[in-house]
Amino acid sequence: MDPSLRHTDEHKRETTADAGSCQICHVIAGVAVATAILLGGLLLSFVLFAGPEVDPESNASVKELMERLQQCQNERHDLNLMLHTVTQDSRCRLCPGGWLWWRDNCYFFSVGLQENRRWNESAEFCREHNSSLAVIKDSAEMEFIQAVMRKFPQFPFLWVGLTDSKQEGQWLWGDGTDIQHYMPVTVDWDADYRDCADLRGGGRLFAADCEAYGPWACKKES
Repeated sequence: MDPSLRHTDEHKRETTADAGSCQICHVIAGVAVATAILLGGLLLSFVLFAGPEVDPESNASVKELMERLQQCQNERHDLNLMLHTVTQDSRCRLCPGGWLWWRDNCYFFSVGLQENRRWNESAEFCREHNSSLAVIKDSAEMEFIQAVMRKFPQFPFLWVGLTDSKQEGQWLWGDGTDIQHYMPVTVDWDADYRDCADLRGGGRLFAADCEAYGPWACKKES
């Protein structure tokens, strides 16, 4: 057999095997998460419902309850370890290195990883990494991004995927939707020469000069 063909065939088998392993890891992770949540619910149920019904004079009942609680805690601990092990497998990472996973999306925050860039340069960086400047779709996502920003005091602001460069005063998200399509938000400090939006503390959006340099956030599906 031609060596090049044999190499190609071996590569295909390795790729298929990796994909299969990753799929198995994802299934295990999903089962582990669901089971951990179930066990957490059982623990809470024991405390809230079983506890008051225990006869304080019955040492046997108290002992049995505590043993069941301990068993649930042990099982939950084991599942957490298993989940941690699975997610450390490089074949099963939901996001590339340096990206954060949250609610089926991967996010890249440039602070500490890249030099500050202008809005268009930030958008280009995201495109080169099969993503786009973050489009914030609900209050939960806004809070997630704000929580990341709070970890970095050097965040003066954060470029996001919002601009009125096509038509002054008509702010559109990077996916083409109107600014208030997802949330009732507005852009402060709007002016003719401020066509790009940045995100600051408190979830507030401000119009800024697109030529200003700053950090940014990319977003893509995991």
